[in-house]
Amino acid sequence: MTKKSSKNLLDTVDTFIGDTAVFEGNISTEKTISIDGILKGNIVKAAGVLIGAKADIKGDINAEVVMIAGKITGNITALESIEILPQAVVAGDIKTNILTVQEGAHFEGRSSMIPDAEENGAEKQ
Repeated sequence: MTKKSSKNLLDTVDTFIGDTAVFEGNISTEKTISIDGILKGNIVKAAGVLIGAKADIKGDINAEVVMIAGKITGNITALESIEILPQAVVAGDIKTNILTVQEGAHFEGRSSMIPDAEENGAEKQ
């Protein structure tokens, strides 16, 4: 699995929820979603999720890569990585391959690692 950079994530953003928007419901996309407003619902599938500093999410996230600067109350599963930035507030359980929690971030929950595909036999024939 190749690690996606934040620049690559920004290049593939196809869905935006602006800082004055409130969205209720579930979202699924093949690309990246950027959220700066309020989301009450789940991100069922996404290549990447960028959560801005003003964002407030109440729901679960399933994606390849997640970067958090805002607030989320819910569980997060990211196949590649999760990065929690200094001002972020995360309340929920996390499952990922790479977890980065920067100084100043608030994380309350459990974290567990997702093994690489090779390690759990997914690529063996």
